[in-house]
Amino acid sequence: MARLAGFNSRRPGALRWALLGVAGAFLAWRIVVLNLADHHAQELKDPAAAVAWDAGHPGANLALGLRDVATDPDAALARLQAALDGNPGEGRAYAALGLLLENRGEAERASLAMETASRLAPQRSDVQMEVATFWMRRGDFARALTHWDTVLRHNPRQQAQLFPGLVELAGDPARHAAFMQLLGKPVQWWPAFFVHAANRAPNVDTVRVLFNLQKGGPNAASPDMLRAWLARLQKEGLWLEAWFVWLDSLPKDQIDRVGYLYNGSFEAPISNLGFDWIHQKHGAVSLDTAGTYESSGDRALRVSFRGLRVQFQHLHQFLMLPPGDFHLQGRVRPDNLQAPQGMQWALYCVGQQAPLAVTERFRGATPWTRFRTPFSVPAEGCPVQMLRLELAGSVRLDFEADGTIWFDDLRVEPVRSAAALP
Repeated sequence: MARLAGFNSRRPGALRWALLGVAGAFLAWRIVVLNLADHHAQELKDPAAAVAWDAGHPGANLALGLRDVATDPDAALARLQAALDGNPGEGRAYAALGLLLENRGEAERASLAMETASRLAPQRSDVQMEVATFWMRRGDFARALTHWDTVLRHNPRQQAQLFPGLVELAGDPARHAAFMQLLGKPVQWWPAFFVHAANRAPNVDTVRVLFNLQKGGPNAASPDMLRAWLARLQKEGLWLEAWFVWLDSLPKDQIDRVGYLYNGSFEAPISNLGFDWIHQKHGAVSLDTAGTYESSGDRALRVSFRGLRVQFQHLHQFLMLPPGDFHLQGRVRPDNLQAPQGMQWALYCVGQQAPLAVTERFRGATPWTRFRTPFSVPAEGCPVQMLRLELAGSVRLDFEADGTIWFDDLRVEPVRSAAALP
């Protein structure tokens, strides 16, 4: 009797331990089931095997639903609903659900599903692409563009896929309002897109529209964008338009200094842009502006050679001189420049090989001296010119140079006729 009483007194504790044991066994079983399901779904890439272990496995149901969207819509719908029961925050499931509803003609519910997908997966490129495509099918380009913006912000690698299509869309005037709306805020991928458009758009008018749409807003043209636009205009032969675009980009204090030749004193930094000096870098040559004695201002052009062979033609400026007679003049100081044929400035009509004018050649070591070279711009066939600094020569040995040379006070001035003199 006492033993029975003792057993009964211990029964609640034994029951509690028994229940815990059952619960532990159940949890262990669920862990095994889920692990096996994940193993099939992820390691073996077999979502069907995963749902055989766990019919409610959200990832496996999602994979099966996405697989069956095109071939078995009813089965896909059931799988997607099961996936959402297990993971209500799965944006991919809502995007696929939206596609199914769209195919069934339930436009309003499809829109709601796509909006939900976008909110739940704001950084998933695949979801945002699906949502953007949906809105394009609905004819809402502005809305699609906002989702492509999201894709490009979070995944710049998508530029190669999206940029060509966006350029094509930008060629349609009906799409320009959507681009303008987008450009009302900073768009981090816009500079790369504009450079792509400037280089690849079939029609220059498309690039012109994009350039004008961004003016005055938070996506103002960067130097790279401006360089690409000017290069496209020059390639198209639209030199006068390129000139005004470049002129409009200059700081106000620089506009008054624009003459026949820009920045000939080299006081302003070389921008490699438009109708400023264009410098192509080369490892055998160092080119910069620096202070030196007896310069007319704070800086002068310095070109230093390192004793290597280079056919130097790596500094030029485009000019737009009217027909007539001119002088090219400036100051030069060779600083132990060793070059078989020396250096020279040469002026060309753009597109022609023979120069209009060539200065005297400079080499050796001399104090600052002035040079002056007359030339004439013909009335026909020479609307744009190029002034270029060159190593003179005709054979390879002529292009082995060492030492430094300085230039300052370069100018192009018209020759005043005797009749015009007072």
